[in-house]
Amino acid sequence: MVGLLLTLALTTTAGQLPVPTSPGELLGETVELTGDVRVETEPGVLVVARKNAVLRSGTSVLRADEISYNHTTQVAEARGNVLLVMRGLVGFAEHLTLDRQRRTLTAENANGEGAAFVQKENVSPEALAGMETAEQLAKAGKNAFSFSTRGLHIREDGAYELEGSSFTPCDCDVLTPTWRISTSSAKLTPDESASLTLPAVYVYGVPVLLLPWVYLPLSQRASGLLMPEVTGSGLSGFQLDQPLFLTLGRSYDLTLSPGYAFGTEPLEPTQGSLGVKGPRLSTEFRYAPLAGPEGNPAMEGRLWTQLIYDLKPERDPLNYNVLAPGAPTRGLRGWGLLEHRQKLGNGFFARADMKLFSDGFLFADTTTNSAFARSFYYVPSTATVYHRGTDDYAGLALAYRQDIRWGYSLFGAGDVPRPTVFQELPTLRYALPTRPLLGPLNGGVEVELSRLSPLDQLLGDEGTDGIYWPLLPDADGTQGNGRFDPGERQARTRLDVMPRVNATFDLGGVLRLTPYLAVRESLYLYEVTRETSHRGYGMVGAYMDTELSRVFGEGANALRHSILPSVEVRAVPHVFGQGSPQIYDEVDAAVPENGFFQGQVALRQKLLARAGPTGTRELARLDVVQGVDFLERRLGETSGRILAVLGPVTAEARGRLDLFTPETEERLTQLSARIGWSIIRDRLSVSAGYERALASSEQVRRPIDMLLPPPLAPQVPDPGTAVSCSSDAAFVNKSIDRVLLGAETRLPFGLNLGYAAEVQRKDPARCDVAELFSQTLNVSFSPSCDCWRLNAWTRVGPGTTFDGGLSVTILNLGTFGR
Repeated sequence: MVGLLLTLALTTTAGQLPVPTSPGELLGETVELTGDVRVETEPGVLVVARKNAVLRSGTSVLRADEISYNHTTQVAEARGNVLLVMRGLVGFAEHLTLDRQRRTLTAENANGEGAAFVQKENVSPEALAGMETAEQLAKAGKNAFSFSTRGLHIREDGAYELEGSSFTPCDCDVLTPTWRISTSSAKLTPDESASLTLPAVYVYGVPVLLLPWVYLPLSQRASGLLMPEVTGSGLSGFQLDQPLFLTLGRSYDLTLSPGYAFGTEPLEPTQGSLGVKGPRLSTEFRYAPLAGPEGNPAMEGRLWTQLIYDLKPERDPLNYNVLAPGAPTRGLRGWGLLEHRQKLGNGFFARADMKLFSDGFLFADTTTNSAFARSFYYVPSTATVYHRGTDDYAGLALAYRQDIRWGYSLFGAGDVPRPTVFQELPTLRYALPTRPLLGPLNGGVEVELSRLSPLDQLLGDEGTDGIYWPLLPDADGTQGNGRFDPGERQARTRLDVMPRVNATFDLGGVLRLTPYLAVRESLYLYEVTRETSHRGYGMVGAYMDTELSRVFGEGANALRHSILPSVEVRAVPHVFGQGSPQIYDEVDAAVPENGFFQGQVALRQKLLARAGPTGTRELARLDVVQGVDFLERRLGETSGRILAVLGPVTAEARGRLDLFTPETEERLTQLSARIGWSIIRDRLSVSAGYERALASSEQVRRPIDMLLPPPLAPQVPDPGTAVSCSSDAAFVNKSIDRVLLGAETRLPFGLNLGYAAEVQRKDPARCDVAELFSQTLNVSFSPSCDCWRLNAWTRVGPGTTFDGGLSVTILNLGTFGR
């Protein structure tokens, strides 16, 4: 019966053995007691067995130096080296008494403390019943859960009361666990809940968590309090939340988490700051009501919201460091997230991914280090209904982008001027992937009908310069005047069609040639001016490649060296119609108005070694790629990658050079390198890296239909930017050299240490300012059985920025902290 404690105290584990579910299973109608010496001290009433005594009844096997059983009182008592096996439950005690009539079990070890019990898995009940020594039982299978108790009472309603108990929900040493949860008393209701009085978590005998009382759900679908969540950050300080889990049937559940953020104070009381302070309530609703024919959810999702009454002072929506006039409290704020997946049948699906903030600054207030990643100017929300066939795709999508650069309210007053954001309202897509057409000919087509427009109007109203930047003055008064002026964006509908064909030819078994042809036609309708236009062009190209390889050695020591040269040319000879439409998205910027004629020559080499019976691993790689712009009669960017693995050392470098574009300020457009050394395998490793960060990557600069990116645009200094190298504004849009250092060690007794540092060298061409940008330290400890983990981390960022966290993770019980 005690084994039920194991099953109830954690979620059922695959492979875990069943335990007795009734008193009759613990001790059956008949009892068989054997031993080297068997004595009936009272004939028909009391039987005593000594030396290798064994009692068998129901599913139970009890072994001890001495066992007595009273048929009248139905009490069994075992003394000396007691071993108890009840199906999947194994007990170790010095003295054990079982009273079937009173429904009680008492047990203690040689020190007078509670006896040890363990729930086994990955071993059969028959195998356990046949084991005769404590050593055999301790090593058998895997320990799913272990506990100790002095006594157990089985109530009439099926609930269990324990005295002086402690338990460990994982595969640790049965008799000497490194940690435990101790409680003065506990009540467990099968498949429902457990209430623990004065529980304490001990690690190596040291209490690390004390609570007056805890209510725990003991099944996958039981309501109850979850582990408290304690977090902290440099933005919002110490934060405490207490989740409450509520089941709403088999397919729905709800988690309510009231909490409080204690906040932090700005260095200057007269200035604004990031972060929140005040009471909050998080609500997470999850659902999966429909099941498909294979048992997988046909519909599932979650709705997660958080409301907070922010007590910090309000800020200027254009600058979070400046307080708003009068500095009232920010008041009620919040965010919401929706994730939905649904199979509609017949190949139709629906999906929604939405996240909205009550104001633009809330993202930075609640996201650690968001101030250093402000390139995320928008938070997207999308909803899609689509059909996916075996060889085609058709979908309808809506997309909303929330501007989080400024602190404007999501549902603010309409008379507050703010930058206009264009949304996808809606987009229809149809795609037929490349498929065989006739002989060697393959083809496909993509069709897209999209409408981009603000939600509440038809024009961007940016002004004649086409830029709505609240911090810049409006030069001619056209910004936000409610009228369309030349240079402004307006609601626009575009139909884009792109068919393509290709064919692959084998040239003498040596070369492979793939010529291709594509046509893109875009039709535009501008909704304010009622103007229409189009842009069309044909794109022709060819790709030729081959592979030369040789295998050195045999068997497990074989090495394969491959050389893969390739050549590709691509051209758009002429652009018809509106050569350079106003750019709204990547399709509008797909090609320049005069077309292009470009080529790319690549030579790639790799060295592979065997890894296992069928796998391979890469030992070395060398890639060199050269671009050519035939129209401008110059070479384009040169790129390369090198990788080498030499025993425990792995080194890699990437780079891009633009040596041939005239009047280009930045020739080195990309450079990164990394080296890692596993000094002691799985125990000690170090790494170092270098990266030159520029204003834009090659993937962002290269238009979607071209082979080569355009040269980097010259960096024009802002007239309002300070020229002093001591000012952070002097480094906006300037190159930054980043040096990354890291070290990690995993010690045999479970202690892990990790350290990472980033050094930045800003604007090396002019200022050459170096600083230790950030340092991060991680410390974690976990025993060899990996039952629990203690993790602490801290990060020191630029200036006085500080962030950190502490968490305790208990297997099958959750994580306490952050």
